[in-house]
Amino acid sequence: MLTPFAASPQPLLEFFREAGYVHEQFQRNPALRDLPSRRLGNLPDLLERTTEPTALNALLRLFFLGVPLESEAVAGLVPLSVITPLLETGMLVRDGGRLAPTVMLTPCEGFLFAADPASTLESPEASGMVLWPNPSTRLLQMFTIRRPAGATLDLGTGSGILAILASGHSRRVVATDLNPRAAEFVRFNAWLNGVTNVECLTGDTFEPVQGWTFDLIFSNPPFFVTPSTGQIYCENSLELDGYCRDLIRAAPRYLGEGGFLQITLEWVQVRGQSWRDRLAEWLTDTGCDAWVLRSYARSGAAYASERINGIMPYSPLTANQRFGEWMAYYRARGVEEIHGGILAMRRRTGKNWIRLEDVAGLDVAEPFGESIVELFTNQDKLETDVSVDQMMAWKPRLPPNAQIDQQLSLVEGEWKPSSMQLRRPGALPSSLALDPQVARFLGGCDGARTVHELAQDLAAAVKIAPDQVLRQCCAVMRKLVERRLVLL
Repeated sequence: MLTPFAASPQPLLEFFREAGYVHEQFQRNPALRDLPSRRLGNLPDLLERTTEPTALNALLRLFFLGVPLESEAVAGLVPLSVITPLLETGMLVRDGGRLAPTVMLTPCEGFLFAADPASTLESPEASGMVLWPNPSTRLLQMFTIRRPAGATLDLGTGSGILAILASGHSRRVVATDLNPRAAEFVRFNAWLNGVTNVECLTGDTFEPVQGWTFDLIFSNPPFFVTPSTGQIYCENSLELDGYCRDLIRAAPRYLGEGGFLQITLEWVQVRGQSWRDRLAEWLTDTGCDAWVLRSYARSGAAYASERINGIMPYSPLTANQRFGEWMAYYRARGVEEIHGGILAMRRRTGKNWIRLEDVAGLDVAEPFGESIVELFTNQDKLETDVSVDQMMAWKPRLPPNAQIDQQLSLVEGEWKPSSMQLRRPGALPSSLALDPQVARFLGGCDGARTVHELAQDLAAAVKIAPDQVLRQCCAVMRKLVERRLVLL
């Protein structure tokens, strides 16, 4: 059991930072990109890469690779003032003449988080493990809106990573999880990082917070579409994608006006129903506006193979046996594909809108929560301002990272523009082909001038009737707003 102690953990954290056990180290070091895995067989290579006797390598071997070390070897690299609190808290235990880790420690955004060791994933305890920041956690971390919130809910918190990260922009954070071991990790990680406004409750989905409302709810739920339950941490007991559906349908009751739900999710496409129609059924009549980014789709066979071989939980069945079990499950239910992505919903009184969008994979390294707020603001305008007169009052501005790419072609010995494209790079990239006149029009989009004023200037410059230019500008502007290339 992990046990906070009376003294401040700050000296402990400072030693880890000074040793280089920080997020940036994990990002740039190729040896730290893959977890140690019996399936991958990469532990010998990782051990070879950490042979040099340094404080960082000792910490990496203990708290990343999960390898016990001789006490004497550690003592020469890590001071007693650090080893003592690691032992007192239970992060380390003595095993004869060795020191053995009980947790994996992951640095993230200046914090340090304890979770179950990676080896737990390949053991009979896999179903009850408390996870480190995995790819879907990282995605939700980048996706989360980080504006000030009164009350925030982290649903299915695990080790409390997202709850603790949200503590900086929330007055109060409630973290819930069905796994009672999660509460131990959340409380410990809050103490370890000096966070005092996070509380953890144990229970299924929204059970622990009945009657409460929140400004922000986020969740990385157990969304895997599997025929089994209770074997791995990311399974649930409902048929197919029923857990995600029920969560989405229930969430609006726990959101205040203007509050957001943000989740990672998977859903199925079954015979006779498109994936869009399935999601639309989930999202209609919720009292919320909804935006879904679908980032991948897999056939049943590809999905089963990827999940079975990728997570490799403990099982008495062989991979081939499990694959056959999964495929029989999908065929019996008419599953053609499994889709995945992210969802943002906002509680709002009035006529609500739904937007379903495809992106070519989501592999983001920087926060894009502010882009979500921008998108909802833009979509509100698109839904309400449908006339030319209304759009003429818009005050558009280009995003700070907007770029125009131009290609030149050799024509009669001279290089002349042949194509032009407006691009917005970043977590949610977008682009649109332009002609030079539209590029001229966009140059004035600074947020201070209206579409009417910009169109009047363009009409004068190209010597075309203002009414004709206005209508063309409004049509282009709607397309630019839809593509997130212009902000309102």
